Amino acid sequence: MLFNSFPFLLAFLPLVVVAYFALPQHRLRLLLVVGASYYFYAYADWWFPALMAGSTAIGYTTGRLLERNPRKAVLVAGVVGCLGLLAYFKYAQFAGGYALDFVHVITGRKLPHLRTVLNGIVLPIGISFYTFEGISYMVDVYRGTLRAERDLLRYAFFISFFPHLIAGPIVRYGIMQPQLTVKHRFDADRVRSGLLLFTLGLAKKVLLADGIAAYVDNYLSTPGQLGFFTAWSAAIGFGFQIYFDFSAYSDMALGLARIFGIDLPWNFDRPYRSASPTEFWRRWHVTLSTWLRDYLYIPLGGNRKGEARRNLNLFLTMALGGLWHGAALNFAAWGTYHGALLAGTHEARERGLRLPRPLAVATTFVLVVLGWVLFRMRTLGGIGSLYAGMFGLHGFGGGLPGHLLLYIVVSFAIVFGLPEEWRWPVERWHVAWVAAAAVLFAVAVSSVYTAHPFIYFRF
Repeated sequence: MLFNSFPFLLAFLPLVVVAYFALPQHRLRLLLVVGASYYFYAYADWWFPALMAGSTAIGYTTGRLLERNPRKAVLVAGVVGCLGLLAYFKYAQFAGGYALDFVHVITGRKLPHLRTVLNGIVLPIGISFYTFEGISYMVDVYRGTLRAERDLLRYAFFISFFPHLIAGPIVRYGIMQPQLTVKHRFDADRVRSGLLLFTLGLAKKVLLADGIAAYVDNYLSTPGQLGFFTAWSAAIGFGFQIYFDFSAYSDMALGLARIFGIDLPWNFDRPYRSASPTEFWRRWHVTLSTWLRDYLYIPLGGNRKGEARRNLNLFLTMALGGLWHGAALNFAAWGTYHGALLAGTHEARERGLRLPRPLAVATTFVLVVLGWVLFRMRTLGGIGSLYAGMFGLHGFGGGLPGHLLLYIVVSFAIVFGLPEEWRWPVERWHVAWVAAAAVLFAVAVSSVYTAHPFIYFRF
């Protein structure tokens, strides 16, 4: 079920909110939200909730066992259990396909039945997000920084809470746990601010991200025909498309959670204002980048074992972060590319190389856009064709993409002229601002007919 769909906007959300505040007991409210979240997840496919329940059971059981016996073997078993589910559904087709290709080259046998089985594996939406949440919980319990949750209902709420279930933010239980122990009374100001934040996210998604996508998808369907200006416009357009698409989901998730009295961590902070790749990853998909830092980069040794080891850890962390986005070589290449940028940034700083901030911001933006080519184009031919166009190898002709350029200008104005939406003081907006938001909501809802799924639903 999409946030930007009529079933969600006109039925699911209002019914769940009304029932939530109508129930007098806190545990009944938790049970209601868990049940509604499982229904929300089942809307995509009936068997997805069983998989989430399995992951929930592994995390909860491992946490209880670690509380009694904090042995590394128990932690490894729990992490392997969660990662095993993720590996099968997300990476078995990828790895198995290459393995079958290798067998075919060596033996000449195609093994079509095995390929059919692999091609039949369906990737459950959201599995990457709640798997990482479960792993962070188990690791924190093992480290002693978090007490194991003894209430299965509260842990199930943490994993399944529908605002962040499908595409984040990646929440750590230490943030959620204190908020689940108290009954949240109806707060008109919180509900109003949550709805306003949700409205801003919905508008970003259907009016900006989807509008840009219509032109970007058209141009990138034939990358070999793009000249210099159209190639750069398409690449920059995709950079703004994915930003508005994913940050819109985060705004909507934070707004929805706020209605229920829950505060989720912010996930974006105008990343295209960054003056270095390091700063970019402190501003882009913040909950993923901090997860990778705390649960992968630092355990690998971080920067504690010399420059060479630090750079290797950055490459490994970002390559695995790229593969987290999807089981494809282009995602691994995108992650490795950013690993190289991060390593290069550290090397430059250690040698005292610095640019004036405006020039550093422009350079970082160009480097990030070049990386988005690897992320967006799924084939080597497509990547090569788009890069060729961006470097002028297809000429400079083809005309300027007027409508897309207009979207890009508007995007630049928003990104560099306004703070991130979660920073807006919506709880203090007066009647005129609320009325304007209501009009914006009506316009956005009228565009739902042509809305697209969120990009990060695929991950």
